[in-house]
Amino acid sequence: MNIIRINHKHIPPVFNKTVACIGYFDGFHKGHQQLVKQAIEIAQKKNIDVSIITFDPDPWHIFKPEMKLYHLMSLSDKIQVSKSLGAQNFYILTFTKDFAALSADQFHDVLHQMNIDTLVCGFDFRYGCKNAGNVETLKKQNLFDVVVVDSINEDNKKISSSRIEPMILEGNVYDANHMTGYIYSIHGKIVHGFKRGSTLLNIPTANLLVDEEYVIPNTGVYAGCVSVDDTLYYAMINIGKNPTFENEIQTIEAHILNFDQDLYEKEVRFYFYKKIRDEKKFKNIDELKDQLVSDIKTTQNIMTSSNEVVKNTAKTWDKKLFM
Repeated sequence: MNIIRINHKHIPPVFNKTVACIGYFDGFHKGHQQLVKQAIEIAQKKNIDVSIITFDPDPWHIFKPEMKLYHLMSLSDKIQVSKSLGAQNFYILTFTKDFAALSADQFHDVLHQMNIDTLVCGFDFRYGCKNAGNVETLKKQNLFDVVVVDSINEDNKKISSSRIEPMILEGNVYDANHMTGYIYSIHGKIVHGFKRGSTLLNIPTANLLVDEEYVIPNTGVYAGCVSVDDTLYYAMINIGKNPTFENEIQTIEAHILNFDQDLYEKEVRFYFYKKIRDEKKFKNIDELKDQLVSDIKTTQNIMTSSNEVVKNTAKTWDKKLFM
């Protein structure tokens, strides 16, 4: 995949003609995926490439720099998913105050300079100074063709990143995953934890130092996966303060099934398929261990019966599934 960062004031003359999808694409849900599918169909007929156009940083960083922002995906995550969906190019328009101030016509000219043959966008796409541009202004210009994709719905409501995010915050990752078609995940590095899993419980866990920008699911125990290098393993994941031990800080840790490698300082990804239970304080270590053994069995049963979404997740992130 060709990845090109673009300053709108200095657009390099190196672009092949493409069909391009445009948007912020946080979460790359089924609505976003429909844009790419539409673009691929058009591009195949015209025998040209498919490109993804997105913006970085998040426009809210420019409009409200004091606001702490969280996302369903990092920029590198979006690049990986775009590649898995079949795009050949990934264009990153640097979002600045000057870029935000462009008129609709100036915005059209930027896309024209990028050699866009056809632009595919959602029905509610807005752009330009004060969001004055919309699908109607796009259709009126004559520099490139425009294809508008209607709302993609789940339970008669539009699938959107703003709908998915609160679901994840509530721990309802199962329904959120239905809106993307793959398992919600976060990236980070394995660091040393309290080592209770390996010493007191004989259930070793990998402790994740997560990248700061991710939306983190609610506290509790989840059935999911962990990807290590090129392989996806089933895992029981816990988010919380381990109330049995009265921790003061929240941790994210996973017991990876059928796995015994040392992961310290390794970059991995945790995938949250379904919440098993809420966090709970146990009377003693034995009671906690009995519950964790039960959680591991529950995780195994849930994940082995969810093969299609797991397979799609493995394909999306270019991993092989450990069976």
